[in-house]
Order: sequence, then C-alpha cells, then structure tokens
Amino acid sequence: PRIGDVIQKLAPFLKMYGEYVKNFDKAVELITIWSEKSPPFQELIADIQKKKICANLTLQHHMLEPVQRIPRYELLLKDYVRKLPPESPDRDDAEKALEMIFMVAKYSNAAIAEMVRVTRLWLLSSLPSNELIKEGPIQKISIRNNSTSEKYLFL
Repeated sequence: PRIGDVIQKLAPFLKMYGEYVKNFDKAVELITIWSEKSPPFQELIADIQKKKICANLTLQHHMLEPVQRIPRYELLLKDYVRKLPPESPDRDDAEKALEMIFMVAKYSNAAIAEMVRVTRLWLLSSLPSNELIKEGPIQKISIRNNSTSEKYLFL
C-alpha cells in the first residue's frame, strides 16, 4: 500500500547511475572496438547473446537498461502520485520520493553534459598544430531574440 517511503530510502543510492550514464558511450565504443579487433571476444559476446536468458537482445541493449531506469522511475512515480487519492497515507512520502528521483535524474543529466563538455575539450586539445592565440570572456549577441550572454572564448 506504500512505496514512497521505500523509494526515499533507496533514492540516494541511485546517483551512481550518473557515473554509469556518463561512461555509457565510451563503454559501448570499447565493446565495438574490441569486437572488431578480437575475433575471440566477438565470439564470446555472440555466444552469451545466444543464451535464452539474454532474450535475443545484444549486449548493448542490456547495457542500455540502467540508462533508462531513472526516467522510468520518474514516470512511474509521476503516474502514481497523480492517481493517489489526496487523503492517501503515502501521498507525502510519494511526493517527496518523486522530488528525490527528479534530483537524481537532474544529476545524471548534468553528468552527461559534463562528459560531453570534457570530451569536446579533449578533442580540441588533441588537434594537430593547435596554438593558444588569445582567451577571455566575450559577450555573445543573439540576433534572433535580441539578447546577450557571457561566454569564455579560446582562440
């Protein structure tokens, strides 16, 4: 009859999904690279994927499950809170649990954004013949919505 209090106890541990999500693309890339480089590795993965327990899904599909878990919890809790009667003893706990799951989702999204930003910086720094000419704050002017925003430029 109650799930809000249970999810509240578990929600702090769900932040670890942020690390998993942050490294997901690199992990899939490594599996692809090693599948191409190593026939024994490719054969091992293929043998595992043939097992009944894998339900005819690839390793990458199974790896995607944890990435989808937090958004699923969020959708489930939103629906649960929406359908709970106002006088339900679980209402306050469920609303608090939803807020906690929302924060975990926000943390995971921030981890992804940070990973993308760091990857871009690394790619830029690894370009041949790069040389720092100038760096500093600039004002970006948007013609579309007639606004400005501060940016930091590396030239």
